[in-house]
Amino acid sequence: MAYLRKKTKPIIIAEISGNHGGSFEKAKSLILESARAGADFVKLQTYKPDTITVRGNDSRFVVKSGLWKGYHLHDLYAKAMTPWEWHKPLAAFAKEVGISLFSSPFDESAVKFLEEEIDPDFYKVASFELNHYPMLEVIGETRKPVIASIGVSSDEDILTALDCLRSSGCPEITLLHCVSQYPAQPEQFVLNEMSKIGERFQTSYVLSDHSSGYLVAVTATALGATVIEKHITLDRQQESIDGEFSMLPHEFAQMVDAVSLTIKSMGLTGQRKTISTESAFFKRSILVCEHIRKGEELSEKNIRVARPGDGLCPSYWPKILGSRVVKDLSVGHPLSIKDIM
Repeated sequence: MAYLRKKTKPIIIAEISGNHGGSFEKAKSLILESARAGADFVKLQTYKPDTITVRGNDSRFVVKSGLWKGYHLHDLYAKAMTPWEWHKPLAAFAKEVGISLFSSPFDESAVKFLEEEIDPDFYKVASFELNHYPMLEVIGETRKPVIASIGVSSDEDILTALDCLRSSGCPEITLLHCVSQYPAQPEQFVLNEMSKIGERFQTSYVLSDHSSGYLVAVTATALGATVIEKHITLDRQQESIDGEFSMLPHEFAQMVDAVSLTIKSMGLTGQRKTISTESAFFKRSILVCEHIRKGEELSEKNIRVARPGDGLCPSYWPKILGSRVVKDLSVGHPLSIKDIM
């Protein structure tokens, strides 16, 4: 989205999620480390167990596989949630350390709460919430930009969500290409789909990355992603509920550097830079390889296409063979038009 784009590198979002483990001080440390690592934004998730699920007792409410296998949904969200009373002081702390804070709301009450408490610059819609149309309407009514993950959505779902947001007043929407597996494997991403997202839905496209390492983020950068969202953690203990697929601070900093280097290596204009004069000196040119006396003809025996490159361009080779020279020429002399009759 235009609001989020920078010319020098993609916007980097550090996702805290539940990696604070229920500790306010740890949440502050995560914000500080996100800023130190070079992130542009730090993100929370705003929900309560009862705003994201219900207390169903049958097996449908139990996670069957993956990182959170065996958890009852209500218990999982109770453990992972960020207490709502933390939001305002955390946003203030983020401002102090030089990073902007925003959040993913998970229902209408969360949107209204965020508007009142931290007034974020934009909203993130999580993959599993893209069909929460009542919430999307409330988000649209804020008239703020939205980034929305599409990891579990069909084209029909996406089009319906876009229409809902736009008709409610949302001025700009950016879609996040992601794989909603935790952790996701690089081979699952099919990153060539990112540009097709932009073409198909007429939006900007970015990356939400749940894989390990930064290979996917760097590749997405090379393919034109303008935003990279990645989870950050202080540790990989059980309390850091997303720790297994999150980056430690030093790893996050390495990713930021790698993304920046990728942009530099591609060139901001997209055009190849001219080779330096110093390097070009060692290209090929036409040089004298045997002593030539004034009036002698140039032949394959006394001239050669060789290094360095300060002689006549090799494209002249067929034109000058048989020509006579106007002066004595020593071995190594860079041939020029002035040397020829």
